[in-house]
Amino acid sequence: MSAKGDILIIDDDPDFCEVVKTTLEAASFSVRTAGDGLTGLSMMREKKPDLVFLDVIMVSPTEGCYVSDEISDDPELCNVPVVMVTSVTDSKYIGLFPTDRPLHVDLFLDKPVPLGKFVELANRFVRQKQPPA
Repeated sequence: MSAKGDILIIDDDPDFCEVVKTTLEAASFSVRTAGDGLTGLSMMREKKPDLVFLDVIMVSPTEGCYVSDEISDDPELCNVPVVMVTSVTDSKYIGLFPTDRPLHVDLFLDKPVPLGKFVELANRFVRQKQPPA
């Protein structure tokens, strides 16, 4: 059975990545993980995913908002849907990043996220990318 689609998780919490990866794989998605933004961007450029789950705050110089800007600037990646996942429920935090334009984000999720929500969103975003039969 082939995978429904390719999902990339960019988050510096390896436990979070493993739990979400296992959940999405059980729902027949192919899943890759990256522990920081630069690695995630490199992986996206090697093989464009159908959907990215992107953490906002990572312990690296490449936080989620930087990654979002890089995706927007890359003509090969700018159409990849991005779901930004954050444990920061105060949206004012987002305003602290040096960006002069809206983030390349299709949806924000506040952690903790029920695992079924990841499957629901993966199904929705990947299905939207598929051409009509």
